[in-house]
Amino acid sequence: MRMRFWICPTSILILGLGLAGDGFAAPASDPEVRDIMAEIVESLQVVLPLSLEDSRFGNPENRAAIKRALDRLTRNSQRLEAHGSGGEAGFAFLSANLARDSQDIRTRFTEGRISESRFLLRHLTDTCIACHSRLPDDRPHPLGRRLIEHPAIAALPPEERVQLEVATRQFELALSSYESIFADPATSLVEFDLTGNFESYLEVCLRVQEDPERAISHLEKLAARDDLPKRLVGQLKTWIESLRALQKTDHGPPLERARSLIRTDAETLRQLHASELVPLIAASGVLQRYVASPSNSRRDQGEAYFLLGVIESRIGRTLWAWQTEHLLETAIHLGPTEPYADEAFDLLEEFLVSGYSGSSGTHVPADVRQRLDDLHALMTREHRAMGR
Repeated sequence: MRMRFWICPTSILILGLGLAGDGFAAPASDPEVRDIMAEIVESLQVVLPLSLEDSRFGNPENRAAIKRALDRLTRNSQRLEAHGSGGEAGFAFLSANLARDSQDIRTRFTEGRISESRFLLRHLTDTCIACHSRLPDDRPHPLGRRLIEHPAIAALPPEERVQLEVATRQFELALSSYESIFADPATSLVEFDLTGNFESYLEVCLRVQEDPERAISHLEKLAARDDLPKRLVGQLKTWIESLRALQKTDHGPPLERARSLIRTDAETLRQLHASELVPLIAASGVLQRYVASPSNSRRDQGEAYFLLGVIESRIGRTLWAWQTEHLLETAIHLGPTEPYADEAFDLLEEFLVSGYSGSSGTHVPADVRQRLDDLHALMTREHRAMGR
């Protein structure tokens, strides 16, 4: 399983700025959301420029301004969490993640742990990217665009800037940046691949823009370069083949379509094969659109979250906004007596146990074990209530 650990000194510049755009789970027409986002942006406009340099972030002369901005960020992130808690499970998780991390950043800064605070700020953009790249979006987001055009951001290396473009919902700009990187002979495409950038490109093409033809066109041009290692050429050709096959099978009811693209057995925790990436990303797009609709039955919503959990266990690439556990637990709570609940529990248990296993053995914390026991008890209780 490959994970993306994105550690960009300026990545946190964009956290609330992308959030300020409207989305499925937090429409801009909602006055409360507009107010929350405006407050978040105001706080970040103070703290983020100072965080670009360690010397400025740690300068005692800036301490009071940073503290006020972090207080405001934390307060409004908690408001966002409260707003999202009763909504779609993915948005609820990500907004809670933002609130928790904002609180942690503020606490560490207040305690004088300045480097730790700044380090954690660098990872907040992962939450933005995870949230903003879930659903189709062809609307303009002028606030994010203005900030991307800030001289300090514009001067960043393309490989760093493109992540911020995704985080601020500048999707067309991000795709153009990715494609310029593909065409630049100076780019180390092996390193670019290892940091999860090809996956991000495909996510934007398939989930946000819904444009597999664009991905095919540019990946074909890239695969034709004569300076690529054989492994990468083979990987690109596999993705192109998968994209073409996807175009021929993109029809049918959402859950049925998603099921046909996903493997749900225990092998899902093992090494991802190149041929699986495109189908999994495509299936996740179908499922994200499905769970965003409140009209589906509880049972079907549960299955959709189970399938999303399977996908996240396969292609999730950051520990900072990893949703596997939450998605699988949500599936079990929605359908504790459904067949997928047993599969979700088995995958969740394997996922958690493997996460606490190493050379010294397996050491599952008591609270994690208790969560698993509680879920198993829920399933058992519901089965008994139904006379099974």
